[in-house]
Amino acid sequence: MSATFLRAVEAASGSFPGTFAVCAERLDTGARLTWNETAEFPAASVIKIAVALEVLASCDPDERLAVRDEDKVIGSGVLAGMDAGTFSIRDLLFLALSISDNTATNVLIVRAGLAPINARLAALGLTTTRLTGKLIIERGELSPTTAAELITLLRHVATNAPLVALLERTQTASTVGRGLPDSRFPGVDPAAPPLVLAYKTGSIVGVVAEAALVSTATCTYAVALLSDGSGDLRPNHTNIARVVLGDLSRALFEAFTVGEKENRGIAEG
Repeated sequence: MSATFLRAVEAASGSFPGTFAVCAERLDTGARLTWNETAEFPAASVIKIAVALEVLASCDPDERLAVRDEDKVIGSGVLAGMDAGTFSIRDLLFLALSISDNTATNVLIVRAGLAPINARLAALGLTTTRLTGKLIIERGELSPTTAAELITLLRHVATNAPLVALLERTQTASTVGRGLPDSRFPGVDPAAPPLVLAYKTGSIVGVVAEAALVSTATCTYAVALLSDGSGDLRPNHTNIARVVLGDLSRALFEAFTVGEKENRGIAEG
């Protein structure tokens, strides 16, 4: 196991009061770094990736769907505060993924069907990850997943260009991204090739989750970060779960991008 990653896991284990899991895989070599990867966690809004996957496979993006007042639910997004109307599936997908709109997601769940969404997950070989229902109303945000299964899902997502393009437009604050170097900040080479992040965040009370594809100058890797039970309920970047998971993201980046010699030494953990 990468020494950088191991040190980060040890630090996280000593400072984080809840439970966490991480799984990451380089898509070119298959090198993996993991911790607690098979433990079950609530997916929160990360499960919206599964909804989008089925919608893109089975629906016409130009089809228009009604959003009624009775469809509106609390949580992230903007549709709950807008007038009822009709929207294209393309726009609903953008809202569901980019700003994690729960109302848009629920309309898409009804259109695609709960059973087909879960059947597609099963066809990918996932046995734990399932959408349990619409968000908030039926507590779909508690849908179970594991870090390892999210990597399997991301491996498939990486071959789906329309879905990757949508995830690259996500606007919610990324916990994976907080651990990555940014050429806008001091100490980072401004001439370094930009990183491309395609991701979906998720958070509910006590839970922080994220699944992402990180493309660097040398490789693309998939990463899943899950946490539960920290007791820190602050919905901001100083939340201890975001800090700890961000540190793990930084360690993964360093482990996967330091060069082929060390990458060959990464073993499954």
